[in-house]
Amino acid sequence: MKIIDSLAKEHRLIDEVSGSLLRWAFSGWEDSSAVIDRRDLVRFLRGFVLGHHHSVEEVLFVALADVAEVPANRGPLAVLRREHAAMAASVDDFESATPEGAAVVARELAGELRQHLDKENSVLLRESQRRLVDGGLWELELPPFPAKSADLWALGEDLVTRLPPADDEDTIRGDGCIPCPSFAVDCRGIEAEWWSDWERSHYAGLDEG
Repeated sequence: MKIIDSLAKEHRLIDEVSGSLLRWAFSGWEDSSAVIDRRDLVRFLRGFVLGHHHSVEEVLFVALADVAEVPANRGPLAVLRREHAAMAASVDDFESATPEGAAVVARELAGELRQHLDKENSVLLRESQRRLVDGGLWELELPPFPAKSADLWALGEDLVTRLPPADDEDTIRGDGCIPCPSFAVDCRGIEAEWWSDWERSHYAGLDEG
């Protein structure tokens, strides 16, 4: 499904830019070039991630609720939407903080982004296509990719070159629901929230085999 392939491709760039955000946080956030890098990081995060990318994901969220009858007000979709809102607040904090304070926010935001991408890659994108097809929707129209988004994509690639992505050993990454802080708190996980009785019985039988 084109929209899922496109989102996965965008995730790879966003993951790399999150590493550039870490690079910025770990070094060079006080000199004049760091001021430009910070401005461009904010522009990419606000324009591409919060603007373009999240709007495309919302098309998928709505289709899952309408066609696949996935609950929108609880479970994974509610968690992902809440995290989108939290990211928007973090980007605002990153832009407005002092240079030293921004370094702390940048490190936290990079961790939020990477953990969020792990959830979407291993749960949302992996589960969506089959559920939409089962609901009778074989192809979900991919929204247009405007020139502004293309310019922001190029900016992201430039940031990755300018600020080679770094890793943070304090960020816990992993597939599935278990690493998610919301699991068993306000989300029961993909099996409980999305799976049908047939799926639970079928996959339980495979495990027993």
